[in-house]
Amino acid sequence: MATKQTDAKRGKRTQQAHDYLLGLGHLTVKFAEVHRAPRYPDGHRENDAEHSFHLSLSAVELAADFYPELDVGLVAQFSTVHDLPEVYAGDVRTFKITDEQRQQKKLAEAAAMKRLVKELPPYTVQLLKRYEKQVEPEARFVRFVDKLLPAIINISSGDANSFRSDYNMMSLEELNQMRAMHLQQLEAMFPDFPAVHLLCQLLWKTAADSEFDQK
Repeated sequence: MATKQTDAKRGKRTQQAHDYLLGLGHLTVKFAEVHRAPRYPDGHRENDAEHSFHLSLSAVELAADFYPELDVGLVAQFSTVHDLPEVYAGDVRTFKITDEQRQQKKLAEAAAMKRLVKELPPYTVQLLKRYEKQVEPEARFVRFVDKLLPAIINISSGDANSFRSDYNMMSLEELNQMRAMHLQQLEAMFPDFPAVHLLCQLLWKTAADSEFDQK
């Protein structure tokens, strides 16, 4: 009798795992169809799946190197789920974003979260909720490192970068003005990760030098 109950329980859990995996598979396909602003060297827009993989690699490496007190496993998990609401809300470019656009983005992502909570399996739901609360240092760290990646993709993309085509940045002076404002905002948002601020400054300089051939 006990064996039959165990087999039935195992079968139910297996069916549940089957359904979860199918759902996550469908979600992953949708996720890879969400395109962001940065371009790859071949000119295609980076998608959210590519971006999340890049973030996971980068955030884990930085955490292990500069902030060993952080749980790198949790950093990797938060990196994986951090943009899932964009499956329904889409990606909104935050470079030069207005207050009105930021509010619209917030509302769209809140609506997307309501849908995802009903669709995602339980572990992924709690992980995404924890990330969105931005209470744990690992969650805040991931959100900060996320801000560094567009510059890196622009550096890697060469002539396909989006500074000129998307933002009409036609001079080094113009780019430096935007960089100063962006860095000031990040310093106010993430005062607890000074090493990442220094890295952000260096990456912006490299991006500017790459775009405008400053030697």
